[in-house]
This record gives sequence, structure tokens and C-alpha cells, in this order.
Amino acid sequence: MARNIWRNNINAREILLTLARVGIFVVASTSPYFFSKVIEQYFKDQIKIRRTAKKRTLLELEKRKYISFEERSGGSLEIKLTHRGRMFVRKYKIDTMELDRTKEWDGKWRVLLYDIPTRYKNASDAFREKLKQLGVYQLQKSVWVSPHDFHAEIEFLCGVFGININKYILYFTTSQIPKEKILKNFFVLS
Repeated sequence: MARNIWRNNINAREILLTLARVGIFVVASTSPYFFSKVIEQYFKDQIKIRRTAKKRTLLELEKRKYISFEERSGGSLEIKLTHRGRMFVRKYKIDTMELDRTKEWDGKWRVLLYDIPTRYKNASDAFREKLKQLGVYQLQKSVWVSPHDFHAEIEFLCGVFGININKYILYFTTSQIPKEKILKNFFVLS
């Protein structure tokens, strides 16, 4: 398996994301076909070659400490994400994160103000870059505006980058904002 488990191994990405969504895989561990049961139960894979590849990937993920196998009482075994696995899932979610633009605009602007201390410069830079990627408009250096709700994305990013949301972030909604014409043109609003 290549060093970058996300880009080079579709099975690893699928297993880790499914595990993040489901929480824990639980299967009877007494069966000699343990891995086959996991693959069939959670991935519905019937083709033998793909099942074999996923079995190898499960073992590789455990070896690299992305997942752990723990025996439970009653003879079952649970597979769950380790801290390292959760960090990879978070990174993947950051890379694929997008704002929900499907809802009709309600006439309100979502405003983000932040003042992150210079000792957290790397986190602040990463946070700012992600806001740009999400398509949020930078009104001033630490003032960002969008017609789309992005509070959930802000909470997630603060958690990933270790930014204290209660100390350094202010998020609010307003119906009036300076430079509204520029913002409406930027977001193609009427």
C-alpha cells in the first residue's frame, strides 16, 4: 500500500469512511471467514477479487494503526477507528467540504469575524485558506461574508485546527451589510 493511503487506495478510503459513518463493525470472531463476513456485511461486495483486496486492506489498516480489532465478550470482535484513523477521516472531510448552496437565499448575510492570536499562525492560515476554498467572501482581513449558512463548517474547521471557537470566533446573521452590491454581484444574487 502506498504511503498516501487516501489517494492511492480506494479500498482504504472506503473502509475508513464507512467505519467513520457506521461507528464500529461487529462480527463473530470465531468464524475462520471473519474478514469475508465483515466485507459482505458492511460493503455488500460479492466479487471474490475485491473481497480479497479489502481483506488485505483491513489488515494493512490495522498494521498502520488506523483501525483496531478488539475482542468483546460473547465471542464477537469489533473493528473501530483509532485516533490516527479519525484524523485521516477528518482530513479527507476537509478536502471534500463544500457549502450547501441549494437553498434559496433568505435575504440574510452570514458574517464571520475572527481574531486568532499570532501564536496560532499556522492554524489561522489554514483556516483562512479553507474559507477561500469554500467560496466565502473576504470583506476585510478577518471578516468573511456569505449568503449561505456555514456555521457547521466553521465548527468543524475549528475542531480540526484546534481553534477555540468561543474565544476567537464570532459568527452572526444580519440583513444589512456594507458593500452589499459588491457581495450580491460576487454571489450572483438578485
